[in-house]
Amino acid sequence: MGWVFALVGTIGLLFAAIGRSLESGIWEGFFTAGRAGRVFHPCGSRALWWVQNAALGSTADDLECRYLTIVSRPYEQVFIRFRGEASRKGQYGPLGSYQRVVYVEEILELRERRDGDCGRNRDTD
Repeated sequence: MGWVFALVGTIGLLFAAIGRSLESGIWEGFFTAGRAGRVFHPCGSRALWWVQNAALGSTADDLECRYLTIVSRPYEQVFIRFRGEASRKGQYGPLGSYQRVVYVEEILELRERRDGDCGRNRDTD
C-alpha cells in the first residue's frame, strides 16, 4: 500500500514540474534588436534571453517597431519593462546562444536607457 502513495506522489511531482515550464512575471532590463534578432538582458543578470512573440501574438513584433523609433544606431540598448513568460534555462535562439526564451505579452515601459536603470537589481539567473 505504501508504494501506491509513493507512486501517486511521484506522478504529482512530475505534473507540477511540467506545469512550471514557463515562469510568468514582470521583467525589466535592456532590449536590443537587429538583423541577428531580438535580445533581452534582464536587470541583475549577465544572461541574455531570446525574445519571441507569445503564441498567436505579435507583441514582440510591435516591440521591435517601437524600438526602431527610439534608437539612432543598430543594436543600441533601450530600457524595457514588460509582462511575459520566460522559459527554463536552456539553449535558445540561433546556435543555442541564449540562456532562456522570453515571450512578450505586454509592453509596460520602453524608453531610452538612463543612468540608474536597473538600480533595483533583481537576480534572475
